[in-house]
Formats: sequence, C-alpha cells, structure tokens
Amino acid sequence: MFASSFPASDLRPVPVPRVLALAEADPQRPAVESMLMALALDDLAALHDRTRSAARAARAADDMPRLFDLVRGMKTLQRIAGARGRLLMAPPARQG
Repeated sequence: MFASSFPASDLRPVPVPRVLALAEADPQRPAVESMLMALALDDLAALHDRTRSAARAARAADDMPRLFDLVRGMKTLQRIAGARGRLLMAPPARQG
C-alpha cells in the first residue's frame, strides 16, 4: 500500500527495532512494514509488548511526541498481525 508512493531504490533493509516508533511521514515506513510482514507472529507480539511498555513510560513522563510515535507503531503492529489472523491486545487492567 505504501510502496507505490516511494521509488523502490529508496528502500533500504530495516533491522528489527527494540520498540516500534513511527513518525507520521516516515519515508522508511514501507521498508519497516515489509520487515514486519516477514517477522514471525510471536516476534510481532513481543515487539508489540515492548512498544506498549515504552508507550506507558512515555505517557508517565508526559512525553507526548514520543507517545504518538509509539502508538502509531503499536497500531501498525496490530494491523499487520490482524491481517495474519492474530489479535495483539494489552492484558486486562489489574483491579485494586
């Protein structure tokens, strides 16, 4: 979906990040999404968990620009995993 808007020669291989934070108009997004589509579902889930933890820390630190990039990354992970039949969700909130 994104690859058509960028020349193929501009796409470089992207290593798997520790957390996924995506800027709104990231020119590497097509390469990042290609890398994510090639990951095993368990690796996508682990990346989602790490990204969610980083988003929680960014929210606690009131770092909204970082939080927005991390949430964009989490939504991308959820979309890609969902297309492959897996739901990535946060665990239920603890009561008490």
